[in-house]
Amino acid sequence: MLNKEVKQIDISNTPELIRLAEEVQKSNQVTMLTKDGKDVLEVRPPKLARRKRLKGRPTSKDDPLWRIIGIAADPTDTVNDVSINTDKYLAEAYEDKHL
Repeated sequence: MLNKEVKQIDISNTPELIRLAEEVQKSNQVTMLTKDGKDVLEVRPPKLARRKRLKGRPTSKDDPLWRIIGIAADPTDTVNDVSINTDKYLAEAYEDKHL
């Protein structure tokens, strides 16, 4: 049975261990320490905080979001032509406020 508690050892006064720990942390890679060609200890960086993934729900063709896919790509769409006529709409908006 594995012990789930992590034993902590203060290395503040051990420069060689501090250097090794900083190297492992910077590289973010597991490092194997060896002695006489034999593996002795595996040193790992602490696990990075992981964000919880938001669990989405599946969509279908009935989902309202499907109606907006490709809406900006249709050059004949006169209702949603803002991207094509941005300058025109900005000029009209500016003109109306400053009459």
